[in-house]
Amino acid sequence: MLKQLSITLFAFLMLSAAQVSAYTVSNVSVRTIEADSTDADQSSPIDTKGISVSPAHFHLNIKPGQSKTYKIKINNDTESKQEFKINVYDFNMNGKGKSSFLPAGSGEFSLSKWMNVSPTFFEVKAGEKKEISFTVTIPNDETGNRAAWSIIMIEQAEARKQLQPAQKGSGTVALGVVPTYAFGVFVYQNPPTVVTENVEITGFKMETKDENNVVYIEAENKGNGIAYCTSYIDLTNNATGAQVRLQMKKFTIVPGLVRDFIFKLPALVPGDYTAIGVLDYEGSEEIQAAKMLITIK
Repeated sequence: MLKQLSITLFAFLMLSAAQVSAYTVSNVSVRTIEADSTDADQSSPIDTKGISVSPAHFHLNIKPGQSKTYKIKINNDTESKQEFKINVYDFNMNGKGKSSFLPAGSGEFSLSKWMNVSPTFFEVKAGEKKEISFTVTIPNDETGNRAAWSIIMIEQAEARKQLQPAQKGSGTVALGVVPTYAFGVFVYQNPPTVVTENVEITGFKMETKDENNVVYIEAENKGNGIAYCTSYIDLTNNATGAQVRLQMKKFTIVPGLVRDFIFKLPALVPGDYTAIGVLDYEGSEEIQAAKMLITIK
């Protein structure tokens, strides 16, 4: 099915070489990747220090009353045995997409209370691959008819090492702090009953940041479901018709969230340009777009 294009005119910008003026209408290093695809994306591993975890995220569509089991793969390409422990956290996002971790079961949109992970402690020998499983059971009531999300944290288990005290005979024991790392795997659940077709472009502007000219698309999820979106910007030279497409971005936007997406502007020939910002997401019959005019002198 072809999608309809809905365009909003947001701003007219005057761009010079020096200025942009707009007229607007713990000790644990955590590795996470916010990738996007349907259900589980096996092509997006998280990799650090020779340890890789895949997929980096899961997009679930479990009906209320159903239960499904999924697997996470851990690959140890180091020359030593690695031990890991599993913890599940909820997380909230503020209006601009910043996450804060919460104890399991305490988040407003908690998925962890319906999740069981096994095992919760395991070791992976050098050169070995291992799988862990988690099962999500959605209750067959009103609570199961809403979006939910949590993060599975695969944390390196490293015992603190005992150090020699500075003075012999002091009767003290010194414990060294050992830096460790963790992998965060995002799990998003969208039951079939939620409405995801309500993501809108709420802002489209250009600014100078760190001596670079950048374009911002601000998007808001006004529905009650998690939206998986793709965004890009097309620039057209109004005199020659030459077109440039800025790098495509993929992202997840949860209900009530406003997010900014930043596109760096390449070097352009002086002249007038039309910029069109495009937002496309799964389940929508329309492509959202915003338009503005810029002049490069």
